Amino acid sequence: MPQLPQPECPTILNAKAVAEFTQKEERRDYIGASLIGHPCARHIWYRYHGYPSEPFDAETLWRFADGHATEAVVISRLRQVPGVQIWNESPDGGQLGFRALGGKFGGHVDGIIKGLVQAPKTPHVLEVKCVGEKGFAEFKKLVFEYGEKRALEQWNSGYYSQAQVYMRYFNLDRHYLVVALAGGRDMAACRTEFNPEYAERLVDKAERILQATTEPARVSENPDFYICRWCPFAKVCHG
Repeated sequence: MPQLPQPECPTILNAKAVAEFTQKEERRDYIGASLIGHPCARHIWYRYHGYPSEPFDAETLWRFADGHATEAVVISRLRQVPGVQIWNESPDGGQLGFRALGGKFGGHVDGIIKGLVQAPKTPHVLEVKCVGEKGFAEFKKLVFEYGEKRALEQWNSGYYSQAQVYMRYFNLDRHYLVVALAGGRDMAACRTEFNPEYAERLVDKAERILQATTEPARVSENPDFYICRWCPFAKVCHG
């Protein structure tokens, strides 16, 4: 006889409700480097102009928290490798970052790292991404198939764009990405080379979006297109 589904714990249900109720969508007054690689310019334009979007659910908020905690674990472990140096604070004690295009385009890096065993003299932009089991396995597979210097572009175009922008504004030609499971249970990495032409196209893209006085074109006119279906601005965009 099939078992009936068990009701969810009421205490956990309340914990999820509290997480969703207390979330605060921090509106940025700039386009972030982490966003510029998004395939839909209208999505970026909506976010920059503070249009209302669908709120995150509790599970998504907790994944964000996992990412912040895992970043700290990974950086701590990297610092224990002999010869490795990491700088992740600005002179005023804040996070390392940049602002460009009149302060309307910017971002913050996880750090600058030097002393990698495979490239001890070369400073790299350091980024840490926390992913699930599926994404982690896919990343490792792509590193094996394409080599570490092409893996990031194949794995995630948004992260690749972010890496290129950071290298451009930090005047570095290498990027070091650590991909980790939550809590740093396992880690993998790749290095990416600077592509100045690609980076400049992203800067031009940001400038066009900033100058746009009306919504840019949609990535698709079909609201069931996979990018549109899961977009937090789907209602305001497609009505």
